[in-house]
Amino acid sequence: MNRILYVPLDERACNYEFPALLAGMTEDVALVEPPVGWMGFKKKPADIDALWAWLFENAGQCSHAILSVDTLVYGNIINSRTHHRPLEACMETLSRFTELKRKNPELSIHAFNLVARVAAYDSDAEDPDYWASYGRKIWRYACLTDKAERGEADEAERGECAALRREIPDGVLADFLARRAVGRAVNLACVDLVRDGVFDVLTVPKDDTAEYGYAALDQMAIAKRVRELRLPDRVLVYPGADEVGSVLFARVFNQIKNYRPRIYIRYSSVYGPFIVPRYEDRPLQEGIKAQITSLGGVVLDAPGDSDCMLAVNSPGKHMIESVEQYTKDLTFSTHLNLNELFRYMRYYHEEYGRPVGLAEVSVANGCENDCMELGLLTGTYDYLTAVGGWNTAQNTIGVVLAQLVIASYYNGFCGRPEQLRRSEEFMASRLASDWLYQSNVLHRYLAETAGTVDPYALGRHYRDAVEYFRHGLQALLDEKFTAGIRGRRPIVDTLQFQWDGIFYIRLHVRLEEVLRAEGTKEKTDTGE
Repeated sequence: MNRILYVPLDERACNYEFPALLAGMTEDVALVEPPVGWMGFKKKPADIDALWAWLFENAGQCSHAILSVDTLVYGNIINSRTHHRPLEACMETLSRFTELKRKNPELSIHAFNLVARVAAYDSDAEDPDYWASYGRKIWRYACLTDKAERGEADEAERGECAALRREIPDGVLADFLARRAVGRAVNLACVDLVRDGVFDVLTVPKDDTAEYGYAALDQMAIAKRVRELRLPDRVLVYPGADEVGSVLFARVFNQIKNYRPRIYIRYSSVYGPFIVPRYEDRPLQEGIKAQITSLGGVVLDAPGDSDCMLAVNSPGKHMIESVEQYTKDLTFSTHLNLNELFRYMRYYHEEYGRPVGLAEVSVANGCENDCMELGLLTGTYDYLTAVGGWNTAQNTIGVVLAQLVIASYYNGFCGRPEQLRRSEEFMASRLASDWLYQSNVLHRYLAETAGTVDPYALGRHYRDAVEYFRHGLQALLDEKFTAGIRGRRPIVDTLQFQWDGIFYIRLHVRLEEVLRAEGTKEKTDTGE
């Protein structure tokens, strides 16, 4: 049994649980995680000392480690944006990676360290307290400052930048800039750890990034260091965040199995590969290529020579939020062809007999309903291996790819009923969470509770919200999947809100045998 140490970005299911569920689809690769109680809670940091002691205790029994620098240095993803740790303390903590490698020289360390985001809105739910008043102004000021320093800002933008600087209090900006300086220093020190042989590979996801701003400036600094140290093949920088644990698990799995998946990509739109998604800084195709490179695969142009297919429902012209899809423009019809995409997916499956995954990234933070409904009408979910459509495009694509390449290694889990069941329930859970939850029940709940419930802090409304979503989800699952998924009824088994907000859920769907006409049911133990 190959054992992999894993310290997640935080305790949310997408970071803590998804990689473990992927590991459950393998035969001989186990993920070793610290207790979830050590992982902190939103702005409460993880127990860093306990995590480090756990690492040193368990490293000797593992061949690989997937380690979040943000968690092990700051406490988690939120604390990377809110901490007050001085640079000296952060560097002292970083030195523990060197000690870990010295004591465990055979341990292959795959580290990841985010370029911290600069959120473009006024909310302190996941950022410093002053973000509620100055968040968008700081974001805009950062973008215009960067643009001006590149000599690309016009006179109006330079004037706006000066006005914003006067509106942001000195203490607020000083706190923000000091933390950015610490974050950049830690990013650069992590590159040095690759040079020193401590990290085998460093992955640097860019969280909610854009073409201009402090994240772009940080990337420039990292790129300069990477060039100087001649490490472009071992330091990977691309948009993403909450998918990285799943992608790196797939990478380590592929290394253990000496497997290099060959992936064929097909889009619903000819413009799709060139569209820059929301919260990202490069064309969609470049983000996908980065994810495939990160997990150890290659992009193939010839479908017949590929091991699996990634179908991408991309925007026809521009990406919108899922909540905006009810007033979407004609380009969602004129600039893409869903019928052709779904017809080709079936052709690929029948012609080559290899796994197919669907990334629905025409909208952000949910799925586009017309696309997912067409999947029902065409029977696509009867043979699909992986599906997703949550948060950012690369969050979705990373998780879909991770499940897809594991399935392709096992030939669609042929002859492995337990692994197949786990894969199918993971897919069913994504259909429920990414489509039915985010693009349907969630929209209704927000409209019905506007002004009465804080979606970021449910408090006394928590239990009522759980019942609302459980009932709404189960009703939609029964309505949409009248014949079940793979002939089995999807049941909402687990539904929990994380960080006390409705945007962060832990959801599991169990597949049971469907009721027969005579009212009997085949007994199947599918409990976790």
